[in-house]
Amino acid sequence: MAIGLQSLSDNSFFTHLATGRVIVDTGHIPRSDIYTFTAQGTDWVVQSWLASALYGAVDDLAGSDGVRLLMGLLTAGVFLVVWRLTKPAKGLIVRVAIAAVCLGIGASQWSQRPLLFGLLFLGLTVLAAQGAFDPRWLVPVGWLWVNTHGSFPLGLVYLVVVLVGRRLDRDLSEVESRCLRWLLVGVLLGAVNPLGPELLLFPVELLQKQDVLRHVIEWQAPAFRSVGERLFLLEALVAVVALVRRPRYRHGLVLGVFLAAALLGSRNITVASIVLVPLLADAWADVGGIRSDVRDRMASLVGAVGVVAVLGVTVVQLGEPGYSIEGYPTMALDHLEDHHVELAEVRLAAPDVVGNLLELRDGPGRRVFYDDRFDMFPERLTDDVLDLVRGRPEARAALARHRIDLVLWERDQPLATILGGDPEWRLLFDEDDDWVLLCRIGANIGGDLGSC
Repeated sequence: MAIGLQSLSDNSFFTHLATGRVIVDTGHIPRSDIYTFTAQGTDWVVQSWLASALYGAVDDLAGSDGVRLLMGLLTAGVFLVVWRLTKPAKGLIVRVAIAAVCLGIGASQWSQRPLLFGLLFLGLTVLAAQGAFDPRWLVPVGWLWVNTHGSFPLGLVYLVVVLVGRRLDRDLSEVESRCLRWLLVGVLLGAVNPLGPELLLFPVELLQKQDVLRHVIEWQAPAFRSVGERLFLLEALVAVVALVRRPRYRHGLVLGVFLAAALLGSRNITVASIVLVPLLADAWADVGGIRSDVRDRMASLVGAVGVVAVLGVTVVQLGEPGYSIEGYPTMALDHLEDHHVELAEVRLAAPDVVGNLLELRDGPGRRVFYDDRFDMFPERLTDDVLDLVRGRPEARAALARHRIDLVLWERDQPLATILGGDPEWRLLFDEDDDWVLLCRIGANIGGDLGSC
């Protein structure tokens, strides 16, 4: 709960929430870009439209605290599914250890994005494959998954991999095949939505844009610098030992496929951390003297204390600010607002995270240069942004091509240094330790600032 209840700070979530507000206010899902002056009108598939609509509805009803409570319930739900997946391990200490490692990974990876829905539905799919509930429930799971996050193919991949493993193990269980059939029905029914079957094709079309995705950190191979990534290495190592201890084709195939996916893209680490839980629990099913399935007279008291603890954490966390925008260039943006500079009329170039913040703050309008909807933007525009990010010689031409008059950039990045020494640009705001705001000399900035 504490992980999900943190102040809202994820830049990608900002756009999801802003879009949800638009859906709630207008009753329609945008079909083309509504935020940027560089790609206004470009076709846009709001793949996570249902998640955005839910964010917008909760925000309209209960504000940021309501949205944070929703996130808290989602992260708690994901962890409860993980805990249930550890059930084959009867020893309490073993179950706690497996779940704790998975939680440690999630503490830095379960971000405030629609991916949380995807992780919850993936966990439920794995649970269904363990025979925990009637596979027919995967029909609504599949529909919801398609309409909240583009990770739904992972559920089908998991079930296919486990099904093949079962056959190699000569296990005649039909649970996985039933799960696969019902989840496939739910996924296909997911095409019945306001956007139509485009949602089913979205993951395939996204993967075809490798030239763009290879520049996105979460799509790159993990560097294993963070605690969560290193905990995943520990989980993977223990999984290999578990497979040696109790060899099963179904576990070996899952380990091979999803470990490979995690090593190719850091965004897959959380997925792999969940699907490996059954392997770990099965390998140490008979280890431990303290049994997790035994209850004594203290159980009710411990449960009551747990409920009080959850309520206490919720109250404390909700006492924190609703949004945390530390690290964003709020001082420079406030400077422009204080001087009545209208960004819908003067063009500001800024990194994608600033675009996401502007969308949350100002809503639709031609104010944003670029944001992190990398799949939507024309390839030429993305190339221009990369020129700016890397401080290439082509950066000046890119700024001229898009008629940029203001640049808000991180102080320690090459572009800030280049423009700082360019006689065609001058410093407009320099009171932020991390960001600089520059304007093109002679440009009409408007508001109280007039001409640069």
